[in-house]
Amino acid sequence: MVTTSKREAQGENGLVAAGSPEASQAGVAVLKQGGNAVDAAVAASLALGASAPVFSGIGGGGFMLVHLAGTPGGAIIDYRERAPRRATEDMYRLDAQGDVVDAENEIGYKAAAVPGTLAGLALALERYGTMPLSKVAQGAISAARDGAKVGQRLAYLMAQNHDDSLTKLRTMAEAGKSLLKPDGSTFQEGETFVQRDLAASLGRIAEEGVEAFYEGFVADALDKDMAANGGLMDKEDLRTYQPVEREPLTGQFQGLEFVTMPPPSSGGIALIQLFGIFDGLDLQATGFNTPETIDRMAKVLGQVFPDRGRVGDPEFVDVPVGELTSRQHVDKLAKDALGGVMAGSGPDDHTQTTHLSVVDRAGNAVALTESLESFFGSGVVVPGTGIFLNNTMHDFDPAPGGPNSVGAGKRPMSSMSPTIFFKDGQPRLVLGSAGGPRIITAVLQVALNVLVHGMGLQEAISAPRFHFQSGLLTLETSLAAEVGDALRGRGYRLREHHDHDYFFGGVNAIQVRDGVFVGGADPRRDGVVVAY
Repeated sequence: MVTTSKREAQGENGLVAAGSPEASQAGVAVLKQGGNAVDAAVAASLALGASAPVFSGIGGGGFMLVHLAGTPGGAIIDYRERAPRRATEDMYRLDAQGDVVDAENEIGYKAAAVPGTLAGLALALERYGTMPLSKVAQGAISAARDGAKVGQRLAYLMAQNHDDSLTKLRTMAEAGKSLLKPDGSTFQEGETFVQRDLAASLGRIAEEGVEAFYEGFVADALDKDMAANGGLMDKEDLRTYQPVEREPLTGQFQGLEFVTMPPPSSGGIALIQLFGIFDGLDLQATGFNTPETIDRMAKVLGQVFPDRGRVGDPEFVDVPVGELTSRQHVDKLAKDALGGVMAGSGPDDHTQTTHLSVVDRAGNAVALTESLESFFGSGVVVPGTGIFLNNTMHDFDPAPGGPNSVGAGKRPMSSMSPTIFFKDGQPRLVLGSAGGPRIITAVLQVALNVLVHGMGLQEAISAPRFHFQSGLLTLETSLAAEVGDALRGRGYRLREHHDHDYFFGGVNAIQVRDGVFVGGADPRRDGVVVAY
């Protein structure tokens, strides 16, 4: 029996919690055919590009955390995008405020980094999966060819032109072909959109292998389009792209071990610091989302976030992971935070990305976070393919000389934080989030809600959230109504977003309870849980 729900769903044989119904269904279909969690995660990832192209697709990149039953911990596949080999740290012109002139790192051909998704998914199948790409791609091909339903959030984002999503569709030559109606209007919630070019591309890639993307027809079309439009990427960049397998970072909290992302993500370092501090505080005693608890957590976040400025691609930058996660450093952060020192770090405006979680009957688990960076990425679609290219060059610091400045072949820093908690070597909580820097606070708050405040998984995901960064405390409206005055009295500057706003992330998670898989999907996005 297959159970589908936007709320909590349970199953004993397997479960997929992903950012669209089509993606979760594609993953479970693979599980039912005998595939493992890795096979299902790849199927779901591919189907996201066909059903939620605003967030995801094979023109982007991401990170996969894999746990195989019977082996300790997990393995990381880093398929984050890389800067083209012709990129330089001073490639963008900056105005007096330090912003990139004409938003060249956000929209258009100079915003796209070398995609890694297909290479990463292929490596995952080769090392940890049981099925070929030709088989796990079928759900994505069907979703692109036969159509996917427009979810509430996708309809809203396009109609409101958030992050220039509608502008990209209307101004970039290929972008609106599948995602706008013939009269130029946007699809409404519940309507079906079809991506015929993408379906054909996925079909060829499934048949010919990922070489069709990195060395074949996609690479040829991309090379020609980039050359005609002043882009830096070319066929050689695609041919030489390689994903990287990395060791995860590990931490402890409440008697559980967790594994999470190493650099070039900043998320794992931040989570080890945060859980290390909160393991020594009695947040249960101060209560869920009380002014005292939020004050404590905000002060800690204010100390932790500036360390993200020391993170970059470890192949180019000596990231002091040992120092940043050491007990001595974590204790200093805690002392400064609880001593009342207010701190902060850079902007928190990114809202994109998507996350999926998968478990199978054997106890294998996957937490996978991926992105096009902004909504519809750079807006560039490789002609004739239906493939949106990311704008991940925007994740670099456009100014020269920093750990995260642009560099040829370099991966930019990320906040992505796929994470798995273990008890006695068995997965207990598999999670991650969308939402730029709010990925870190969303993963933190959902885990604390489950492990400290004793909430059920869906309750933990749906509960009101807050975020503190750059000296600004942002809360969902209902939470602000309850505690806003008290927090202003403690010296905070407040900002509100409405309840379940996509600003606060998009957590799709799985909890293992007494041999039963329990999945939860975030009402802030179009996520769906499918279990069987």
